[in-house]
Amino acid sequence: MNKFLLFCLATLCSVAACNRDKSANGSSSDTSFNFESPESGTLINKGDSVALQLNIPANLPYDSIVYKLDNKPYRITKDSSAIWLRTDSLRMGSRLVTATVYAKGETETANTNVVVIASKLPEQYSFSVINTYPHDDHAYTQGLEFHNGFLYESTGQRGQSTLRKVELKTGKVVQKYDLPSKYFGEGMTFVGDKIIQLTWQEGVGFVYNKNTFEKVGEFSYQSSTEGWGICYDGKRLIKSDGSNKLYFLNKDTYKEEGFIEVYNNKGPVDNLNELEYIDGKIYANIYYSDIIAVINPTSGEVEAEINLIGLLPQKDVKEDTNVLNGIAYDPQGKHLYVTGKNWDKLFEIKLLQN
Repeated sequence: MNKFLLFCLATLCSVAACNRDKSANGSSSDTSFNFESPESGTLINKGDSVALQLNIPANLPYDSIVYKLDNKPYRITKDSSAIWLRTDSLRMGSRLVTATVYAKGETETANTNVVVIASKLPEQYSFSVINTYPHDDHAYTQGLEFHNGFLYESTGQRGQSTLRKVELKTGKVVQKYDLPSKYFGEGMTFVGDKIIQLTWQEGVGFVYNKNTFEKVGEFSYQSSTEGWGICYDGKRLIKSDGSNKLYFLNKDTYKEEGFIEVYNNKGPVDNLNELEYIDGKIYANIYYSDIIAVINPTSGEVEAEINLIGLLPQKDVKEDTNVLNGIAYDPQGKHLYVTGKNWDKLFEIKLLQN
C-alpha cells in the first residue's frame, strides 16, 4: 500500500510540473526543457533574424511544439530543430517568445524574450536659423502648435499654467485661459474644432472649444498616468508620459488603444516630452537635452536626431531660462518653429543633414 501511495504522489507531482510555466529567463527548474537560445533580454537589431533553439531532453516524448510571439501564433513544428525568428516587421522593444510542448494531452511551456532595437545610427541633422521672433520669457512652454496663422501654446507651473493664442511675429498674447492653480499644464494639440490639453500629474486632460477656449470636456488618464506631450496624426492622438513609450488614444473617447516603445541603435530613448506630427513622423523633444528625435510611428524606431545645441545664444540665457521644449509646424508653408521653457525667442529653423 505504501508503495502504491508513493507512486500516485510521484505521478501527481510530475503532471503538475508539466503544466507550470517556466520563468522568462529560461533557467527555471519548473520545466524539463528550456530555451538554449536566445537568452532572455538578448538585443536584436531590427531586420536581423535570431535562432529559436530549445533544449529538450532525449527522454521527453512529445507530439508537437507551438511557438508564439507576444502571445500570437508564430510557428508549429514536430521536432526541436531551430527555427528562425524574423524581426523586420517587429516593433521596437521587448518581444515575448513562448514554446509550448504537447505530449499525450499534457503541455509544458517555456518563455524567453528578445529586445528589438534600431538597426542603425539615426540620421544626424543640424540647423540654420531662418527667422527669429519674440517669445514671452515667462512662458514655461509645454505644448506648441501653429494653426491658421497663429501660434497656440500651453504653459506650465502650478498657478501659472495657461492656454494661449499668440501672434507669431510680435509674440503678443491675443487670447488666454488660466488653468486653476492646482493644475500643471502640459502638451496640447488640435482635433477638428477642439483643443486637447494635458496636465502633468493630475491624471486629467481638458478639451476646449478652439475659438472660445471654453472647456467642453475632460478625460482621465489610464496606463500612462502622467501627461507630457501630445500630438494628432489625423486619426488618433499620440501621448507621451516621460518614458520611452508613446500611447495611442482614440480621438473621440480619449481611451488608450495601444502604444509603441521608442528605441535607437543603443537602446530605449526615455524622457520623450513635447510632440509634433510632421509628414508621417513623430518629432519629440527629449527632456534635459537639446535633441529632437524623429520617430517612426509604426515601429518606434528613432530614424533621425536633430541637434539644436547653441540655438539660443548664450547672451540670451537668463537665470530662469530652462530647456528646449516646443515644436510647431506650418504644413502649408513648410515652416518649422521651435522654442524653450522661459526662452525670450522663438526660432524658425531649417534642417541641415550632417
